[in-house]
Amino acid sequence: MEILAGLLVVLVLAIVPMVLYATVLWWFDRYEKEPLRLIIAAFLWGAVPAVIFSFISQVLLDIPLQEMIKPGLGADLVSATVIAPITEEPFKGLALLLLLLFYRREIDTPLDGILYGGLVGFGFAATENLLYFLSVFDRGGVPATLELAFFRAVLFGLNHALFTGCTGLGIALARTSPRWAVKIAAPFLGLGAGATLHALHNAGATLAGATCWPLLFSLASDWGGVITLFAILIWLSVRERAWIVRYLKGEVEQGTISEADYRVIQSYWARVRERTRVLLRGDLVRWWRLGKFYRLATELAFAKHRRSSFRGERETHRQIQRLRHDLLNLRRLLGDLPPEPPPEGAV
Repeated sequence: MEILAGLLVVLVLAIVPMVLYATVLWWFDRYEKEPLRLIIAAFLWGAVPAVIFSFISQVLLDIPLQEMIKPGLGADLVSATVIAPITEEPFKGLALLLLLLFYRREIDTPLDGILYGGLVGFGFAATENLLYFLSVFDRGGVPATLELAFFRAVLFGLNHALFTGCTGLGIALARTSPRWAVKIAAPFLGLGAGATLHALHNAGATLAGATCWPLLFSLASDWGGVITLFAILIWLSVRERAWIVRYLKGEVEQGTISEADYRVIQSYWARVRERTRVLLRGDLVRWWRLGKFYRLATELAFAKHRRSSFRGERETHRQIQRLRHDLLNLRRLLGDLPPEPPPEGAV
């Protein structure tokens, strides 16, 4: 029974913090929530395929490393600072590339890249922590596991989200920028930044086995990167709201949305208040429709912003027309507009 209880503690320590971090990150995508299926898929990609592919690659690369460098601190340092970053970051980043290829429309702002990259990173960290915690639990029990969990799930709990978030930002910039130089360079720079931060962290953590002070180097690089990416995340969120304010104003004049809708849509907390008020009345259908209405209106603002940068992109023009049509239909369902009259000659 004690072993089962210990294994449950290990499972909780490995997975629950990463899920909580992922939920907080998801909250920052406030104005246009990404599809839940893609949110879960990104997390699971990091938790399963990325871990498996990285492990196989590291085993294959460690074979020649052992032939070239004698076992010891030097070999450990090369493995941690070179092999781990160049195997883990590309396979985690592959999820972002697949999103770009098959769900490119869902990456409509740079913030989406950070979101999906962070989710992949949290999934990867959950599985990696589980493997480390199981190993430590086997040798030192729950106390040793709790000690390691403080470092891996708390002190350095945001690491993998930071590394892959950089890759995601680079890929999202390639998707949203009209400049070809950015399109070509941004994914490589994002992946390079993530791999570099990964290498810096691993260097400090590996050297800390001999003397503790290099761990401060890891802390500085990790939290410096986290704070920088967090600042970018906040700035992107503010910029998204500015797009909503700017590009939906004309939709009021055009009649796509009302003035009252416009005031609510541009404020996250106003959206929450309005949907909460409806939910407390027990009107689940209207609550769901309002959420869809706000999301489509936000997509319309983002699509109009993209059109301002890619004027000849027919796909974006068609998307704008479709979103306007869908918003008008939703307004009719919400009772804000009279039903559409039947076609002439219809019985």
